[in-house]
Amino acid sequence: MRRIITRADDYASSRSANAAIARTVEAGFIKNVSIMAPGPYLAEAAQLMAHRKDICFGFHMTLNAEWDNVRWGPVAAKEQVPSLVDRAGYFYQDPSLFQHHPPSLQEILIECEAQLDKLTAAGFNISYADSHMLPERFIPGLQAELDRWMEAKGLINHRYYYNFFPGGVPDGAESFERVLGGLTDEQYFFLSHPALYSEEMVQCGNAQVDGEELARGRDQEAAFLAREDLNEISERWGFCAVRYDEAVPISGV
Repeated sequence: MRRIITRADDYASSRSANAAIARTVEAGFIKNVSIMAPGPYLAEAAQLMAHRKDICFGFHMTLNAEWDNVRWGPVAAKEQVPSLVDRAGYFYQDPSLFQHHPPSLQEILIECEAQLDKLTAAGFNISYADSHMLPERFIPGLQAELDRWMEAKGLINHRYYYNFFPGGVPDGAESFERVLGGLTDEQYFFLSHPALYSEEMVQCGNAQVDGEELARGRDQEAAFLAREDLNEISERWGFCAVRYDEAVPISGV
Protein backbone atom coordinates (compact mmCIF):
# COMPACT_ATOMS: atom_id res chain seq x y z
CA MET A 1 0.00 0.00 0.00
CA ARG A 2 1.10 3.52 -0.80
CA ARG A 3 0.61 6.10 1.97
CA ILE A 4 -1.46 9.25 2.57
CA ILE A 5 -0.65 11.23 5.72
CA THR A 6 -4.09 12.55 6.67
CA ARG A 7 -4.14 15.56 9.00
CA ALA A 8 -6.81 17.81 10.50
CA ASP A 9 -5.66 21.21 11.77
CA ASP A 10 -6.83 23.77 14.32
CA TYR A 11 -8.22 21.40 16.94
CA ALA A 12 -9.19 23.37 20.09
CA SER A 13 -9.59 26.62 18.11
CA SER A 14 -13.40 26.45 18.22
CA ARG A 15 -16.23 24.19 19.34
CA SER A 16 -17.17 23.79 15.68
CA ALA A 17 -13.69 22.48 14.86
CA ASN A 18 -13.67 20.20 17.89
CA ALA A 19 -16.98 18.57 16.99
CA ALA A 20 -16.09 18.16 13.33
CA ILE A 21 -12.61 16.76 13.92
CA ALA A 22 -13.89 14.30 16.52
CA ARG A 23 -16.49 13.15 13.99
CA THR A 24 -13.96 12.75 11.17
CA VAL A 25 -11.58 10.82 13.42
CA GLU A 26 -14.41 8.46 14.31
CA ALA A 27 -15.05 7.89 10.59
CA GLY A 28 -11.48 6.61 10.29
CA PHE A 29 -9.71 8.49 7.50
CA ILE A 30 -8.04 11.24 9.58
CA LYS A 31 -5.04 9.80 11.44
CA ASN A 32 -3.25 12.99 12.63
CA VAL A 33 -4.71 15.90 14.58
CA SER A 34 -2.85 19.20 15.13
CA ILE A 35 -3.84 21.05 18.29
CA MET A 36 -3.72 24.80 18.99
CA ALA A 37 -2.69 25.30 22.62
CA PRO A 38 -3.87 28.97 22.69
CA GLY A 39 -7.30 27.86 21.46
CA PRO A 40 -10.16 28.62 23.87
CA TYR A 41 -11.58 25.10 23.76
CA LEU A 42 -8.57 22.97 24.66
CA ALA A 43 -10.24 21.39 27.70
CA GLU A 44 -13.19 20.28 25.57
CA ALA A 45 -10.81 19.00 22.89
CA ALA A 46 -8.97 16.90 25.46
CA GLN A 47 -12.19 15.48 26.89
CA LEU A 48 -13.29 14.42 23.41
CA MET A 49 -10.11 12.76 22.21
CA ALA A 50 -7.00 12.93 24.39
CA HIS A 51 -7.56 9.30 25.41
CA ARG A 52 -7.32 7.97 21.85
CA LYS A 53 -4.24 5.87 21.19
CA ASP A 54 -4.96 5.35 17.49
CA ILE A 55 -4.49 9.02 16.62
CA CYS A 56 -1.16 10.82 16.22
CA PHE A 57 -1.49 14.18 17.98
CA GLY A 58 0.59 17.19 17.00
CA PHE A 59 1.72 20.48 18.48
CA HIS A 60 0.36 23.15 16.10
CA MET A 61 2.73 26.00 16.96
CA THR A 62 0.57 29.11 16.95
CA LEU A 63 2.09 32.60 16.80
CA ASN A 64 -0.69 34.51 15.05
CA ALA A 65 -4.46 35.01 15.28
CA GLU A 66 -5.72 35.79 11.79
CA TRP A 67 -9.40 36.64 12.25
CA ASP A 68 -10.93 40.08 12.90
CA ASN A 69 -13.48 39.08 15.56
CA VAL A 70 -11.84 35.97 17.03
CA ARG A 71 -8.45 36.57 18.60
CA TRP A 72 -6.08 34.72 20.91
CA GLY A 73 -2.78 35.43 22.56
CA PRO A 74 0.20 33.62 24.03
CA VAL A 75 0.10 30.79 26.53
CA ALA A 76 3.22 32.16 28.23
CA ALA A 77 2.84 35.31 30.32
CA LYS A 78 2.68 38.30 27.98
CA GLU A 79 5.52 39.89 29.95
CA GLN A 80 7.72 36.96 28.89
CA VAL A 81 6.97 37.31 25.17
CA PRO A 82 6.37 41.02 24.46
CA SER A 83 7.72 40.82 20.91
CA LEU A 84 4.99 38.32 19.94
CA VAL A 85 1.96 40.46 20.76
CA ASP A 86 0.33 43.65 19.54
CA ARG A 87 -0.68 46.60 21.72
CA ALA A 88 -3.87 44.82 22.77
CA GLY A 89 -1.90 41.79 23.93
CA TYR A 90 -3.00 39.47 21.12
CA PHE A 91 -0.89 37.70 18.52
CA TYR A 92 -0.45 39.62 15.29
CA GLN A 93 -3.02 38.68 12.66
CA ASP A 94 -0.68 37.53 9.91
CA PRO A 95 2.81 36.03 10.25
CA SER A 96 4.04 38.34 7.46
CA LEU A 97 3.70 41.20 9.96
CA PHE A 98 6.75 39.80 11.75
CA GLN A 99 8.75 41.38 8.94
CA HIS A 100 7.74 44.77 10.38
CA HIS A 101 7.78 43.67 14.03
CA PRO A 102 10.77 41.30 14.30
CA PRO A 103 10.22 38.89 17.20
CA SER A 104 12.79 37.50 19.59
CA LEU A 105 13.72 33.91 18.75
CA GLN A 106 14.21 33.25 22.44
CA GLU A 107 10.67 34.46 23.17
CA ILE A 108 9.30 32.18 20.46
CA LEU A 109 11.00 29.21 22.12
CA ILE A 110 9.58 30.28 25.49
CA GLU A 111 6.13 30.30 23.92
CA CYS A 112 6.72 26.93 22.26
CA GLU A 113 7.63 25.42 25.62
CA ALA A 114 4.52 26.90 27.20
CA GLN A 115 2.26 25.67 24.42
CA LEU A 116 3.69 22.16 24.44
CA ASP A 117 3.47 21.98 28.24
CA LYS A 118 -0.18 23.04 28.08
CA LEU A 119 -1.01 20.31 25.58
CA THR A 120 0.69 17.58 27.60
CA ALA A 121 -0.90 18.85 30.82
CA ALA A 122 -4.29 18.53 29.10
CA GLY A 123 -3.54 14.85 28.56
CA PHE A 124 -2.38 14.73 24.94
CA ASN A 125 0.53 12.51 23.91
CA ILE A 126 2.25 14.79 21.39
CA SER A 127 4.20 12.97 18.67
CA TYR A 128 4.87 15.61 16.02
CA ALA A 129 5.09 19.36 15.56
CA ASP A 130 3.98 21.69 12.79
CA SER A 131 3.23 25.42 12.57
CA HIS A 132 0.12 27.50 11.99
CA MET A 133 0.53 29.55 8.79
CA LEU A 134 4.30 28.88 8.73
CA PRO A 135 5.68 32.00 10.47
CA GLU A 136 9.19 30.62 9.95
CA ARG A 137 8.91 31.92 6.37
CA PHE A 138 9.16 35.47 7.68
CA ILE A 139 11.51 35.19 10.67
CA PRO A 140 15.22 34.76 9.87
CA GLY A 141 16.79 31.93 11.83
CA LEU A 142 13.53 30.53 13.17
CA GLN A 143 13.49 27.39 11.03
CA ALA A 144 16.89 26.27 12.32
CA GLU A 145 15.86 27.01 15.92
CA LEU A 146 12.63 25.04 15.53
CA ASP A 147 14.46 22.12 13.94
CA ARG A 148 16.80 21.94 16.93
CA TRP A 149 13.94 22.35 19.40
CA MET A 150 11.82 19.62 17.82
CA GLU A 151 14.75 17.23 17.77
CA ALA A 152 15.54 17.95 21.42
CA LYS A 153 11.89 17.27 22.32
CA GLY A 154 11.80 14.05 20.33
CA LEU A 155 9.03 15.36 18.07
CA ILE A 156 8.56 14.38 14.43
CA ASN A 157 9.30 17.43 12.26
CA HIS A 158 6.42 18.15 9.89
CA ARG A 159 8.52 19.76 7.19
CA TYR A 160 10.03 16.49 6.01
CA TYR A 161 6.67 15.07 4.92
CA TYR A 162 5.19 17.54 2.42
CA ASN A 163 4.09 16.13 -0.90
CA PHE A 164 0.62 17.61 -1.14
CA PHE A 165 -2.41 15.60 -2.17
CA PRO A 166 -3.50 17.39 -5.37
CA GLY A 167 -6.50 19.68 -5.28
CA GLY A 168 -7.05 19.87 -1.54
CA VAL A 169 -10.06 18.24 0.12
CA PRO A 170 -12.38 16.69 -2.53
CA ASP A 171 -16.07 17.52 -2.63
CA GLY A 172 -17.20 13.92 -3.02
CA ALA A 173 -16.28 10.31 -3.64
CA GLU A 174 -16.16 10.71 -7.42
CA SER A 175 -13.64 13.55 -7.36
CA PHE A 176 -11.64 11.72 -4.65
CA GLU A 177 -11.36 8.64 -6.84
CA ARG A 178 -10.42 10.76 -9.84
CA VAL A 179 -7.47 12.23 -7.94
CA LEU A 180 -6.41 8.87 -6.50
CA GLY A 181 -6.41 7.37 -9.95
CA GLY A 182 -3.86 9.90 -11.14
CA LEU A 183 -1.37 9.60 -8.28
CA THR A 184 2.05 8.08 -8.92
CA ASP A 185 4.19 8.74 -5.83
CA GLU A 186 4.45 6.45 -2.83
CA GLN A 187 3.40 9.03 -0.23
CA TYR A 188 1.22 12.14 -0.11
CA PHE A 189 0.19 14.67 2.52
CA PHE A 190 -3.54 15.43 2.90
CA LEU A 191 -4.34 18.62 4.84
CA SER A 192 -7.79 19.58 6.10
CA HIS A 193 -9.51 22.11 8.38
CA PRO A 194 -12.89 20.56 9.16
CA ALA A 195 -15.41 22.53 11.20
CA LEU A 196 -19.19 22.42 11.46
CA TYR A 197 -21.11 25.35 10.02
CA SER A 198 -22.07 27.73 12.84
CA GLU A 199 -22.25 31.39 13.73
CA GLU A 200 -19.01 30.80 15.59
CA MET A 201 -17.29 29.93 12.30
CA VAL A 202 -18.96 32.77 10.39
CA GLN A 203 -17.26 35.14 12.83
CA CYS A 204 -13.88 33.76 11.69
CA GLY A 205 -13.35 36.10 8.78
CA ASN A 206 -11.11 39.01 7.84
CA ALA A 207 -10.48 41.38 4.94
CA GLN A 208 -9.16 38.54 2.78
CA VAL A 209 -11.51 35.73 3.86
CA ASP A 210 -15.30 36.03 3.99
CA GLY A 211 -16.60 34.41 7.18
CA GLU A 212 -19.67 32.91 5.55
CA GLU A 213 -17.61 31.39 2.75
CA LEU A 214 -15.07 30.06 5.26
CA ALA A 215 -17.77 28.47 7.43
CA ARG A 216 -19.43 26.76 4.47
CA GLY A 217 -16.12 25.55 3.05
CA ARG A 218 -14.97 24.01 6.31
CA ASP A 219 -18.37 22.41 6.84
CA GLN A 220 -18.06 20.85 3.38
CA GLU A 221 -14.65 19.46 4.34
CA ALA A 222 -16.15 18.05 7.53
CA ALA A 223 -18.98 16.37 5.63
CA PHE A 224 -16.58 14.72 3.19
CA LEU A 225 -14.19 13.52 5.89
CA ALA A 226 -17.06 12.08 7.96
CA ARG A 227 -17.71 9.53 5.22
CA GLU A 228 -17.02 6.00 6.46
CA ASP A 229 -15.97 4.67 3.05
CA LEU A 230 -12.86 6.81 2.48
CA ASN A 231 -10.43 4.15 3.67
CA GLU A 232 -12.15 1.57 1.48
CA ILE A 233 -11.94 3.89 -1.54
CA SER A 234 -8.28 4.67 -0.83
CA GLU A 235 -7.37 1.00 -0.53
CA ARG A 236 -9.11 0.25 -3.79
CA TRP A 237 -6.58 2.56 -5.46
CA GLY A 238 -3.64 1.13 -3.53
CA PHE A 239 -3.40 3.76 -0.75
CA CYS A 240 -3.82 3.70 3.01
CA ALA A 241 -4.19 6.61 5.43
CA VAL A 242 -1.29 6.74 7.90
CA ARG A 243 -0.01 8.52 10.98
CA TYR A 244 3.20 10.55 10.91
CA ASP A 245 4.92 7.81 12.88
CA GLU A 246 4.00 5.34 10.11
CA ALA A 247 5.19 7.64 7.29
CA VAL A 248 8.55 8.03 5.60
CA PRO A 249 10.45 11.37 5.63
CA ILE A 250 10.75 12.89 2.17
CA SER A 251 12.48 16.29 2.24
CA GLY A 252 12.44 19.66 3.94
CA VAL A 253 10.51 22.72 2.76
